[in-house]
Amino acid sequence: MKKSMLILYMLFLHVLMFAEGRNLDELFPNTGAAILERARGEGYSYSVKAREPYSLTIKPVDEINISRPVLESSPMYIIESLLILENDKPVTKLDIYNALRGITTLKGREYFSSTRGRSTVMFEEASRVVSASNLKKEKDPAYSSSIPLEETMFVMVKDANFGNCYYRAEIKTAGSGIRFSLTNFKSINYFFPVIKQGKLLIHLYLEPLSDGLLVYGLTGVDTAAFAEKHVDIPSTIEKRLAVIYGWIWDNIKKP
Repeated sequence: MKKSMLILYMLFLHVLMFAEGRNLDELFPNTGAAILERARGEGYSYSVKAREPYSLTIKPVDEINISRPVLESSPMYIIESLLILENDKPVTKLDIYNALRGITTLKGREYFSSTRGRSTVMFEEASRVVSASNLKKEKDPAYSSSIPLEETMFVMVKDANFGNCYYRAEIKTAGSGIRFSLTNFKSINYFFPVIKQGKLLIHLYLEPLSDGLLVYGLTGVDTAAFAEKHVDIPSTIEKRLAVIYGWIWDNIKKP
């Protein structure tokens, strides 16, 4: 009897873990059809100068809305992202959670450089650090079989253009998906400060859907006017977002 109950319990857990997920139309009911179509294909990305009249083009249901912290930061630019990463096996929240914790695997991630005409390394080094006040490097934690409600990490990446960059990363797991945010706790420099401390906010919402893994992103960035004349801010951020999305997906696909 006990053995039969155990089998039924395990089958119930399996159904919960791999039940068919939601779809884009459910989560973004007021978003244009062309945007959702691009999200299912090559992915959708849109940047807007927030100091001028604008409206967000991606309109999620309230449950997964991540706009508030970004908009409250009074950014100069806002970058919206929406894409579906197709999977050949079921993806779970646990897969996403563990993928986000593999910080060292950011090392060596590449992007296509239009100025060089080839792929080049974006992050030459990557690791956790102890805290915002203690920059000693730490190893990635071991694979976890459970998910906490919240987790905070501190991250260092050696950016090919900006040198050492430091971020506070937060993972929140309540609900059907996972919220992941990155905020710089030191200024980002390119011979001069390009983005001051706390002025780059990357917020992502990730959820397994019926047709793949949803990545919904909203990024706010503020920079001095003189820096904007020397650096294409939206393009710079979009390249790094693409690298982060690829990093998450490759970590999920690892056996």
